[in-house]
Amino acid sequence: MPAELIPPAPVLSVEDALKTFTLAEGYVIEPVVAEPLVEKPVALSFDANGNIWVVEMRGYMPDLDGKGEEKPQGRIAVLQDTDDDGQIDKRTVFWDHIHLPRSVAVVEGGALIADHTSLYFVPREGVVRSGEPVLLDNKYAPSGNVEHRANGMMRHLNNWFYNAKSSTRYLWRKGKLTKDSTQFRGQWGITMDDFGRIFHNNNSTLLRGDELLPDLLETFSTAKFKPDASVRVGSNRVYPIRVTPGVNRGYIAKINGYDQNTLDPKTHKLINTTAAAGPAIYRGDNFPTEDHGLAFTTESVVNLVKATRITSEGNRLSGKHLFKGHEFLASTDERFRPVNVYTAPDGCLYLVDYYHGIIQHKTYMTSYLRAQYEARGLGGPSYGLGRIYRIRHADTPRGPQPKLADASIVELVETLTHPNGWWRDTAQRLLVEREDASSVPLLQKALNAHPEERTRIHALWALEGMRKISHQELAKILTADNNEGLQKHALAVALTLSEDERLQLKDVTLPLVAENKSTTPYALRLLASLPASHHSTLADTFAPVSKTKYAAEAVTSGLLVNGVRVFPKTKSAIDKHITAFVKNTAKVPAIKRLKGEHLASFKRGQKLYLGEAACTGCHGGDGLGLPNLGPPLDESEWVTESPERLTKILLHGMAGPLTVNGVNYKPLAAMPGLAVNPSITDDKIADIITYIRAEWSNTASQVTTESVTAVRNATKDRAGRVYTSEELRPKQ
Repeated sequence: MPAELIPPAPVLSVEDALKTFTLAEGYVIEPVVAEPLVEKPVALSFDANGNIWVVEMRGYMPDLDGKGEEKPQGRIAVLQDTDDDGQIDKRTVFWDHIHLPRSVAVVEGGALIADHTSLYFVPREGVVRSGEPVLLDNKYAPSGNVEHRANGMMRHLNNWFYNAKSSTRYLWRKGKLTKDSTQFRGQWGITMDDFGRIFHNNNSTLLRGDELLPDLLETFSTAKFKPDASVRVGSNRVYPIRVTPGVNRGYIAKINGYDQNTLDPKTHKLINTTAAAGPAIYRGDNFPTEDHGLAFTTESVVNLVKATRITSEGNRLSGKHLFKGHEFLASTDERFRPVNVYTAPDGCLYLVDYYHGIIQHKTYMTSYLRAQYEARGLGGPSYGLGRIYRIRHADTPRGPQPKLADASIVELVETLTHPNGWWRDTAQRLLVEREDASSVPLLQKALNAHPEERTRIHALWALEGMRKISHQELAKILTADNNEGLQKHALAVALTLSEDERLQLKDVTLPLVAENKSTTPYALRLLASLPASHHSTLADTFAPVSKTKYAAEAVTSGLLVNGVRVFPKTKSAIDKHITAFVKNTAKVPAIKRLKGEHLASFKRGQKLYLGEAACTGCHGGDGLGLPNLGPPLDESEWVTESPERLTKILLHGMAGPLTVNGVNYKPLAAMPGLAVNPSITDDKIADIITYIRAEWSNTASQVTTESVTAVRNATKDRAGRVYTSEELRPKQ
């Protein structure tokens, strides 16, 4: 685009930055805190008294080369509003010298904090650190660059912590950590609605929502079984209010010989998102009733916040862009980098602004984008800036500052009725942590008699968190209560009980399997967890609803989690997955099958796949692919057949759609080539190819450095153009 159309991008004061915003009618935006009281914020959490625990990722891209990224210079700081005027006036550094911190969650007696690789418990007294960090998990974020590592630590209604860019969940109870697997979700940021449905996204998808409660479905790579309960919710179209040449692949345009445009050729603005970041479902009590439950997604590259209206019916989610041709919030300030949003204790929406010139990590930065950054001086300043804003309804003042840390048991149970989801979540956490016997009868009363579904759900999971729920109480909900939403939660809670207790629920669960009931997959999952002597009943129950969405996945999950190898034929996908499970569990893994240099190259490639090259970020550690990101590599003809074709893909990238084993995949973004990354040499590419050709179920031959170099030389004229699947498809 013509250079004269691109405005400058100077550093603006908070006062001037506010003038660059356009915001939906009826709303106002105001600063909560800015530099010097906060610096490079990427995420936050609130403690029981409403203090802000902020993650300051100071090491991210200090300059265009990312120099200094390896230095431990991040911080966790606690921000306080001591006079309750809505403005932060006190800052306490809780933990300093952290390598690229990613998340923080306040818990009893401390905080769970994650850095670039690991999860720690750091003890506290109030907002002051009271001891040394304790390492809990050195594989919290085991692989990938800074854009592709776990983050979030969101406490769910079920008392577990869930993360974005992760297939791991955590339970923190009485000072002990339990680690478990879960569905892989998202890239940056994670949130949930009042019902407990989890929402997430990736850079090219503004919002995805899980249609089922978490952990109803399980993944088993040995069975080639990777169910996905999430769907795209709403559009990926964006409407920035400034020209947006500073997009990594802004050069992709029909005028340059490509088959598509990244930027609108008339307006020079981004068409579809490329850098969706932290989302939030608004659960507060400041916005009008009709805006409760809105989804907000930050877009850090083109300086805006998208609002999506979500509709749920049974187990189905859909969404719609809230406005026509514009966004809930947008800015003309190119340094405005919204990266996360949260429902706050005061009922408003809090927006985290990283306020930084560079937003693309060096691993993927194109020469085009580097020139854009240089042209407008976006490489600096590297430090010292950052803002957190409050968005509230213009006619409604912010709510009161909470004081829940010292609330009584009676007050906490009463708080489960609060209209603001943050208050309910926090009260539930405190009740579970205190595990006070006097709370049990109060929670049982709320569970059985309160008129609001969401209060009953909180009471149910609070009792479960304290190990005070029984099959008798669940049976009441499953029989006497006609509330399918509450019944789904009751069935999810039932999965935490012993096998004997689950058996007591069989007869009351069977009627909840029907074509017109949203409880069907939940009930089938519970029935599939019962002993083999009940499998014939399950097969008969499944048959009439075999086409119901998630029915087969729920049964398969329940069977495989118990290692079932024999089950009556259902003429559904269940049969295929059990057969694959039996077959693949007998296979010899590559680490034991390979020898010599082939094995050495395999090991090097595995490390690169999981780490520096970040392949796992789109294709998954199990090689089964990730929704909207990357197709499967396991048993893929694109991997196991022509090594020359595969080398071309790794060197120069490829855009979809493509077909793998007869299944069509439509990744929303092109796979970037590694040829533009000088740190990924030909020997490293050879190792990566060797690894994926021999891992999982693949048994293809080794690829050498010399063959990669030959392909690089033969294709050096690609000049940044990715391949299409049609270009590389074998000629018939």
